[in-house]
Amino acid sequence: MADFSRRTFVGASVAGLCATAMPSALHAATACVTGPLPGFLPTWLSVDCASKHNFRTFRRYSDAVGLAGVVSMSFVRGSLGTYPAGSLFLFPWLKPKGQGMALPAVKPLNAMQYVNAAPIPDATLPLDEYFLRFVLQAPWTSFIGFLVDVPYNASDVPRDWCSNVDKLADGEGVGIDWTSHNLNGPWFGGSTWIPGTDACGGKAWRNLVVAALGQAAVGAC
Repeated sequence: MADFSRRTFVGASVAGLCATAMPSALHAATACVTGPLPGFLPTWLSVDCASKHNFRTFRRYSDAVGLAGVVSMSFVRGSLGTYPAGSLFLFPWLKPKGQGMALPAVKPLNAMQYVNAAPIPDATLPLDEYFLRFVLQAPWTSFIGFLVDVPYNASDVPRDWCSNVDKLADGEGVGIDWTSHNLNGPWFGGSTWIPGTDACGGKAWRNLVVAALGQAAVGAC
């Protein structure tokens, strides 16, 4: 795991993290993609059954869990299976109110099948990397990341790296922290957050993620 800790934020929700975090700004880079993989921007994202179940857990227990989110930027192989490029994954993490609760979580075998899992225990480590390294066990360099929680207070937005979605397909909103300490930089010109502008295709990626969250909100498996 990278040398980074969120210990000072364990007692906060992602909304609190959004208000206090200070991610790096988008670098003025000629090439947006600086990693070993080619650039990638699909027209839509696939959402597996596990992520849909995990989203329902979040809706039911939003005071106790948030969601770590990642998108595969290439074909990837994990310990449980293989996943195509453009796959969105959502996995719950426990907030302080969720500590000690036996809350449901599942991890994907493929688009339709999944197995039971334990939620990420807290926000001590970067949540997207925890999911990739210890749950999916897939190469983190092949993903971009973000966090999903309840909508932010008005005082917390607008922030370049945070935004609210007023209403998904299920009629309820979410707050999204578009930052990832290590995952996003190689895809967005060094920026730790997915830009909200056309820079490096950031706005298009945000729209794709929001549309996929809408699938997760109403999808049935």
